[in-house]
Amino acid sequence: MFLPEGAVKYEPMKMEFVNFEKFIESLHQDLFTGYCEFKMDESIVLLFDEGNLQRTFRLEEGTSYLLLPGEAFGECTNPSGEIRGVVLPPKVVDMMIQLLFCKPVHENLSTQFTDFRNLLRSLEGDNFSGYVEIQIRGEVHYLTLEKGGPRSAFYFSENHLVEGAEALEGIFADEEIGGATINIYPLRDVPLQEVFLKLSKGFLTTYSELKGPILTQQLWKKLSSCAEGQVGIDDLEFNLEDLPTDLRKQEEILVPLLQCELGFFTEELGEKTVRTLYFKLLEGVESPLKELFGGVIT
Repeated sequence: MFLPEGAVKYEPMKMEFVNFEKFIESLHQDLFTGYCEFKMDESIVLLFDEGNLQRTFRLEEGTSYLLLPGEAFGECTNPSGEIRGVVLPPKVVDMMIQLLFCKPVHENLSTQFTDFRNLLRSLEGDNFSGYVEIQIRGEVHYLTLEKGGPRSAFYFSENHLVEGAEALEGIFADEEIGGATINIYPLRDVPLQEVFLKLSKGFLTTYSELKGPILTQQLWKKLSSCAEGQVGIDDLEFNLEDLPTDLRKQEEILVPLLQCELGFFTEELGEKTVRTLYFKLLEGVESPLKELFGGVIT
């Protein structure tokens, strides 16, 4: 993954002079959208949308490795490191999150050796669906392909985001002048709904075993109020059939729903019990969902 360069919010600062907890709180209060990069031998990146932490990951030689927030925060407090903040458009942050759902099939392809237009024609012939990340002279642009054809294009240059046909033209023009480095990410089958249901059902089953069916039905009425018309409601189970197919949109519905559920379970069972059970249920869940859902309880 490439880190796009937007407007600088924080010039690099030595962590020995930064109160990390207050720094994170200030980002939340400022509704910060962008990323903070903590740098020593490698980079730890904290990705924010409107002040809310969305992802934490390690960046090593251009390859991203998702981290739980606690893991990232532990590394970011090293006093010998530096941290900087970069403001990005929300759509660029969203694209970075989409890429973190995927695994690149090709990394750091150089147009010195790979013709960019021929590469796109090859992807079209393969009916490729996924993302193309393009770095040109330090600027990062994005293509989304569906069955080989362009679905969307983002051209991000000098803190200005252009979309659609104009974005494609800008990418092609810049690539012809300066060359490019390219990463290719196929869409990945991520069982987000299945993991959500595993967590939700796991809590309700445990509660039923502890409290019995009558109290469980009463609690279910409270839990159902969390859905607020976002998902269907069956007998002691949420119905996710009508969720959007886009993973990011699913996340924006299911994560707040789970947080609401956990609030009710905490009232009934206590914070310590809920934390213990939650991380027990997360055992066996693989990346990127382990980190996504692991960040729900910090």
